[in-house]
Formats: sequence, C-alpha cells, structure tokens
Amino acid sequence: MEPTILLVDDVRLFLEMQKEFLESAAVRVVTARNGREALECIGKRRPDLVFMDIEMPEMDGIECCRTIKSTPQLADLPVVMITAKGDEVSQKRCHDAGCDDFLTKPLNRTRFLEAAGRFLRGLDRRARRSAVSLPVTVRCRGSEVAGWVMNLSAGGAFVAAPCLAEVGRSVELTFQLPGGALQEFRAKVVWTQAAEGSKAGFGVSFVLLPDQIRRTLEGYLKTGGHLA
Repeated sequence: MEPTILLVDDVRLFLEMQKEFLESAAVRVVTARNGREALECIGKRRPDLVFMDIEMPEMDGIECCRTIKSTPQLADLPVVMITAKGDEVSQKRCHDAGCDDFLTKPLNRTRFLEAAGRFLRGLDRRARRSAVSLPVTVRCRGSEVAGWVMNLSAGGAFVAAPCLAEVGRSVELTFQLPGGALQEFRAKVVWTQAAEGSKAGFGVSFVLLPDQIRRTLEGYLKTGGHLA
C-alpha cells in the first residue's frame, strides 16, 4: 500500500505547490486547512508523514504538532514544520513542540523531497519522466525569454530559464518534441529554483492540456523519449 502524506496549510497555493512536488512520488496525498482539520484527518486515517505550516487559523501548527506528539499512539508520527520565518525563535518553537524537521518558505522542491525521503524510505517515482534538452520559448504578460525544457512529464516540466512570473501565475511555453510539431503549452508556475549548484529555473504544471497533445506527450515518455 502506498504511504500517505498529510499536507496542512491554510493557503491553497502552498498546498497545490506541495502536491506538485509529490506528483511523481508513489504516495497518497491528503490535505487539511488548519490544525483542527489535520487532527480530524489523522483520527480517520493515520498518515505516514505530515508537512504542516505554522501560521493557520483555528489551530496553528505549533499547537497541532504539540497535540500529536503528546498523544501516545501518535507520538512517533513524523511532523515536518513549515514557516516563512527561518529565525532561531521560530525553529525553537517548532522543536519545543516536538517536530521532526523544519523547512522555510519559499519551499525548495529538492529540499522538500529530501525531507520526505528521510521519513519515507524508498520513496518511488511513479510518473513517467524524461530527462530532455528541448529549446523552449517562455511568454508571460508581454515578455519573452528563451530556455530549455530539462525534465518532462505528462503533467509538467522543469524549465531552465529566467522565471517571468511568480509562483501561481500562468505562462505559455512553446517547444517541439523530437520529430513532432511545434506545440504551445499553457502552464502554471508551481516552484522556482535559484542557481545553487544546479541550473536556475522553475517548475510548471500544465493547464488544460488538450487530449491530443497529452496523448502525444505520454506516448513520447512511454517510449523513453521517442515519438512513435
């Protein structure tokens, strides 16, 4: 059975971003909008890992984490706290509540998945992806830059290029699969990556992908990066 990860945040954008990070992982994802909802979810079906924001209405992450860790049958449930503040005071509050790890916003996809992997050994990738190097044109609000699609799935891609939009905004990508026609993809920016020993760029989730284009893309990925 696939492990379950509970994502807790009152901001839908951050929930969607974390779900996108886990899009290619063999896990079941459930969400809650505050600590009270999180405890209700845990009571119905205990997850294997919790990622939880600190600042939330009704019951914040600190109180929820403290409740989890003070409940004998839940004390060993891993909880990763997430906050916009990376200062020592915030970290101390999280650790005093009993959290198992601590991440700061803006979330970095690599660090997020590394944190998940520390508590869920053998976190497998299930979505077909292909390491590619395809020239792409990125357009947003009248601006245009050139870049490269470096990692591709039927649901999204990593684009090595300056990001023209903040997380949550729409962009248009135009690129061509080898041997195929030039295609335009509408997409939403779901995370960004600064140049930290790797290529700077951003991750996107494709939006309203036409069935024909999706089938072509899935066929390309199924054959290991070749069009039939």
